[in-house]
Amino acid sequence: MFKILISILIAFGSVFSGIYDLARPMPEVQDGGFRVHYTEAKHAYMDVYLPADVKGTKNVVLCVHGGSWMLGDQTSFANEAQQAAAHGYIGVTVDYSKILDNATALEMAQELQTAVKTLKAELDTRGIQAGKLILYSHSSGSHLALLYAYRHHADSAIPIGFLVALSSPADLTLEAGGKTVLERGRSSLLTALTHENVTDRTLHKEKAQAAVKAINPIDLVTPDVPPTLLAHGDDDDVVSYENSVRLCEKLKANGVASELVTYPGEGHFIRFSPDEMQRALMQRVLEWAKMYL
Repeated sequence: MFKILISILIAFGSVFSGIYDLARPMPEVQDGGFRVHYTEAKHAYMDVYLPADVKGTKNVVLCVHGGSWMLGDQTSFANEAQQAAAHGYIGVTVDYSKILDNATALEMAQELQTAVKTLKAELDTRGIQAGKLILYSHSSGSHLALLYAYRHHADSAIPIGFLVALSSPADLTLEAGGKTVLERGRSSLLTALTHENVTDRTLHKEKAQAAVKAINPIDLVTPDVPPTLLAHGDDDDVVSYENSVRLCEKLKANGVASELVTYPGEGHFIRFSPDEMQRALMQRVLEWAKMYL
């Protein structure tokens, strides 16, 4: 496992630079929020921000951060969760175990399921009625949000209204000509996420293929999965734009409501794109909320 982690760190080194510091302590929860430790795992924290008026049924925006399945914590989405609370939603950011904790993708998705169940119980204790769930996520967080929603939509403690997935690795087997960071580190990454020996040679063998399909969002699409709003920069050299294109097509072919918002000329970190692009996406999110909540 040590060799696997080293190879991934090398492959994804350009992404990590300037994003997170592995050794940094977790920041305190920002003003107006409270923190919940939803399992005994060291990263299993949620920060919850309540709207000013908690009477009646309140929908929940659950933010799932990225960080290449290895870095970051829930505080990186604090602003988005606070904005959700300001608009009358329950805003939540969630952390989860990582590859560096020897967790598989399925275990990470299971933690999200536990987090939602714990959140529902916490809100019930406070006399707050949760309505539906919006999953808002970026990059590897989008992969996990899709994985959770597509595998657990029938038994989610809070019913899933729809997903908003930014820069999503929706097809972990996609061939992009070796041009993206995800593809160049694919074998090591898939081995770490599945705990199976996945290489270009073994990827098409039965055992490795089954393990990858179990964590590959595009392979989990059925007519029953929740509506999915995708956003992706068409110049993304970390996770290719084609990931979202193909997922959108697969969803529509299965009769699932789906839309792809394209960020022309933008790369992977579209969370930090020009304000007009952000406003356009948020307008679509609000329109989707009217349709699916």
